[in-house]
Amino acid sequence: MHQVRTEIHISASPEQVWKILCDFGAYPEWNPLVPRMRGAAVPGSRLSLPTAMWPGGPVVMPTRATVEEATPPRRLAWRVNMITRSVASSLHDFELSPDGAGGTHLLHRETITGAMAPMMWSVVRRFEPTFVQLNQALKKRAEASA
Repeated sequence: MHQVRTEIHISASPEQVWKILCDFGAYPEWNPLVPRMRGAAVPGSRLSLPTAMWPGGPVVMPTRATVEEATPPRRLAWRVNMITRSVASSLHDFELSPDGAGGTHLLHRETITGAMAPMMWSVVRRFEPTFVQLNQALKKRAEASA
């Protein structure tokens, strides 16, 4: 298993952050990693999420995922399987927890598993700066609406 793990504090409630994360139609307005998203934040739902190969870049990789968990306002997770889950699988998730001061602690991860995980890791680990940018963009959007 290999994992990119980023965290940020957001001065908005988990409910406000959750609403933004699940508004897939608005992703082009703020999300540097996923410039478009189609689907619903419902377990078992299929997602179409062309993923930017670099922030704001014109090259996107067509990606299909399945929502694995959508527990408002706590956790949103989707999985992309390459061939099969045992060959290579990527779990992208957001965990929201109240921080006690009316804000939210966001834990944002990408976990790579399967027989080909070591080969995928060389590409996926390069996305950490983009995850940080996504977190900052989500923070900005949530705090502006708080």
